[in-house]
Amino acid sequence: MLFVALTLLASACGGGSKHVISAHGVRMTVPDGWTRLRPGPDHVDDPRTLLVVGTTGVRATPSSCASPVYRLPTSGAAVAVVGWSSIASAGGAPPPGRAPLSGLVAVRKGTFECFTGRAAGVDLLLAGKRYQLRVLVGDRASKHQVSQALEVARSFEPAG
Repeated sequence: MLFVALTLLASACGGGSKHVISAHGVRMTVPDGWTRLRPGPDHVDDPRTLLVVGTTGVRATPSSCASPVYRLPTSGAAVAVVGWSSIASAGGAPPPGRAPLSGLVAVRKGTFECFTGRAAGVDLLLAGKRYQLRVLVGDRASKHQVSQALEVARSFEPAG
């Protein structure tokens, strides 16, 4: 009976364990198999990449793009958080609040100039700071992997 109750509880909670990864004043909750990744080089002073998390095999790759570019395994996924130093430097900041995160429900090709895979992104204004979340998935990532990546992005919070 106890085993059945624990099994039901685990399935109700998503089945796998999750952990929080944070850096540079931001954090996200990731499932097992996801880790903090080394951000690629930013080629501009503002915005800066604050945190990147992803599945095994995701790597930054050299690029002349302003923001880092990542190479993903065909079934891999990553989420990058970019932050601006001030709202004024960001120009045209979105309304404050978490509402844009609820729009992270699907990925598509052509979302980011320097990433050819499927992706999604949102701009946020939280705790007086502007952020952009970038969800990147490989061309053969499963529906489950895509769902995980979007969920990771929706878990974003300033770590403050």
